[in-house]
Amino acid sequence: MGKNKYYCKIDGVVHNLSDVQEVLDGKSERNIILIMYEEHGMDIVSANTFESVLRFHNNEIPSDYNEALRRWQEYNQASLSRCPRCGSTNIKYNLEFASWMAAQGQEPVSDSVLKDNKCGNCGFKW
Repeated sequence: MGKNKYYCKIDGVVHNLSDVQEVLDGKSERNIILIMYEEHGMDIVSANTFESVLRFHNNEIPSDYNEALRRWQEYNQASLSRCPRCGSTNIKYNLEFASWMAAQGQEPVSDSVLKDNKCGNCGFKW
């Protein structure tokens, strides 16, 4: 795709994103999400994700968006808490008591109060 840093392949189609590059360079006040939605045919949710991927990659337009999206998704999945029994990310956190203590201006009596987690899939508590 050459030395032009604003060309990006999205779903196999090369897009000229010079309008997005102008925003990243501070030369335009336009909204990246609206640019991708209005001028490049992305739905609004995908356009929002596109902007998040750009931010994740230090505001640089990737030459292959799908690859950049995959790396962003992997990063987000790796940072999720998981159930120690089944590996699910469907975790329920019970911070009600800790919030009440904080509202009273007090520290919780023990760390176990803050570790009241329950798996939404298998029901395991830890």
